[in-house]
Amino acid sequence: MAKKNKISATLSDADKAVAITSIQAAKAKLPFLISLTIDERKKERKMASKSVDYVKQSLRGAKTFPKQMRGDFDTPEFEKDVTLISQLWDVRTEAMGLVELLDDTIMAAGADAMQAADDVYNTLKVAAKNNANVKTALDEIGKYYEGQKKPRAAKEKKA
Repeated sequence: MAKKNKISATLSDADKAVAITSIQAAKAKLPFLISLTIDERKKERKMASKSVDYVKQSLRGAKTFPKQMRGDFDTPEFEKDVTLISQLWDVRTEAMGLVELLDDTIMAAGADAMQAADDVYNTLKVAAKNNANVKTALDEIGKYYEGQKKPRAAKEKKA
């Protein structure tokens, strides 16, 4: 029984270019984005979902009681950070949705391609018994399996 293809699609070079240009345009609209080192990520205090209310309530407190704040406390900068977090979170949600779709589609297409490659490999194994040229091609394909387990399809045929 033939395996069902999980995805069957094409992406034109023009559409790929438009998608990449759109992502680059989105990045250009966010020129303030930064990249932290691993050490910086470890050292920074993290704002988790439970911290959102804490931060919002603290902002409300700073705005409600400005005379109680230290003289060097910058409430407008704090508010800017809180607003930016909220806005970027919306953008991130959309971006992560896209990344998840990309990852799942790549995984499905990869599974389809690996299944097809296994089918080719196993079909050529049979043909190689009677054809030296096929044997040579099969040996080249087989190099990818050196040091690895045999292809799943090869195992299934033996069983």
